[in-house]
Amino acid sequence: MTPLLGRALAAGAVLAMSISLLTGTAGAAQRQERYQPDAGTQNSLQLPMKANDQGSYVRRLQERLEWLGYDISWRDHTLRRFGKSTKRAVTAAQDKFYLKENGAVDRNTWNRIDAAAGEVGALPRQCRSEAKTLCIDKSAKVIRYVNNGKVVKTIDVRFGVPGLDTPSGTFRVWLKWADATSGINGPDQPRAPMPWALFFAGDVAVHYSPTFANSGYYPGGGSHGCVNVADLAAVRWLFYQIPMGTLVHVYR
Repeated sequence: MTPLLGRALAAGAVLAMSISLLTGTAGAAQRQERYQPDAGTQNSLQLPMKANDQGSYVRRLQERLEWLGYDISWRDHTLRRFGKSTKRAVTAAQDKFYLKENGAVDRNTWNRIDAAAGEVGALPRQCRSEAKTLCIDKSAKVIRYVNNGKVVKTIDVRFGVPGLDTPSGTFRVWLKWADATSGINGPDQPRAPMPWALFFAGDVAVHYSPTFANSGYYPGGGSHGCVNVADLAAVRWLFYQIPMGTLVHVYR
């Protein structure tokens, strides 16, 4: 090989490498641009917030919804987009808090979700004081099962009606009763089922409620003081995670 031919081949290799690097960089930039949210829509709060909006305030909304136990899809989360999973979560929250169920976030919906979520990730110190705790938030209407300081599961619940309020404070699970029943309807009536019960304050328990499962949330609906769960699979799972003596903290 002549020196001249060698220099030509070397120059060609350098040029090919440069083109490859530039092409790869352009491809990566195109891929990144494809998944970038539209920076102009919800980087300042603009209400109503609705389907296909994007931006940092959509992400703030999603963070609060996730803290309240709702599932946000990876795609909605990554794009900071008000997609299908975000709309489902908003509609569920509107149902829980007796708001107009339209899947869009007006001022009332934003304020209610924001107030219910509070400081995202924050828990009372009692909820992280032991290896396993049940942290029951009356404002958010949820139970959070906390294991070694981390929230493992969040479950929607309802509480006692006015005059039969669910007690607040710190308690311990003193009885587990998988097929519990209640004589609340009177001595001459069939006993009411309250399975997968975790009793923590006298006769007050976390348990599955067939009535809650059938009727859902509605104004004036509630228990006689217990913490009702409508999701049978969730409360059954919880029952087997919680040992006797587990700390239960109920707060607003």
